Amino acid sequence: MNRVAKTVGVVAVTLLLGLTVGYRGSAQDATPTVDLSPNADECVIEPRTIEELQAVYGEPQPDGAGEATSLAMSATPGIDALPIGEPADDETIAEVTTAIRRQFACFNGGDHLRSLSGVTDDFLMTQVGLALFDEGFVALLENDPVVLPEEDQTELLGIRAVTVYEDGRVGALVDYRAGFGEVEGIDGFETDLWIFVKVDGIWLLDESFENLEGTQAP
Repeated sequence: MNRVAKTVGVVAVTLLLGLTVGYRGSAQDATPTVDLSPNADECVIEPRTIEELQAVYGEPQPDGAGEATSLAMSATPGIDALPIGEPADDETIAEVTTAIRRQFACFNGGDHLRSLSGVTDDFLMTQVGLALFDEGFVALLENDPVVLPEEDQTELLGIRAVTVYEDGRVGALVDYRAGFGEVEGIDGFETDLWIFVKVDGIWLLDESFENLEGTQAP
């Protein structure tokens, strides 16, 4: 599944503390067994407007024109080890959990403008790229949200290792299974590191690192 689908969407059940999912086997064969996915009604955030997106990207380009630029800009960054920080307190864990669940809910609910409200402008420019904002995608944004079929929805399987970094941002390992696209990860189960920053009282996705299946917190 591509980065736009995952993080724009991609981009709260019981607010955390016991959201970590049980696994069968070792960390390297991690097989999540529980679907903790939110419902679309958890997509609770004011939607961006197309005018606000134009302020970030400029006027839309012809359909498909930004694809090559987007692929270059959104190449998955790599990390050898998780960033070091301090374990988050219960309040921060709950707030970041809500933000993660919100992104899954917006994506699975087909609510793209609200999904885009859940990420920073820097994330849009550096990790999504210009293909998001060509004429074809603008036309999609203008449509009413359509909930994805259940078989195409991305399943949230766990949120763990919520950590506060020196720069004030907060990271969490997010375990999930993509509902469509190329099968990746371990038997289709994937883990990404999502890093959030608080803007005007709302946690927004600011950076992500993929392909961290089997990763354990330091």
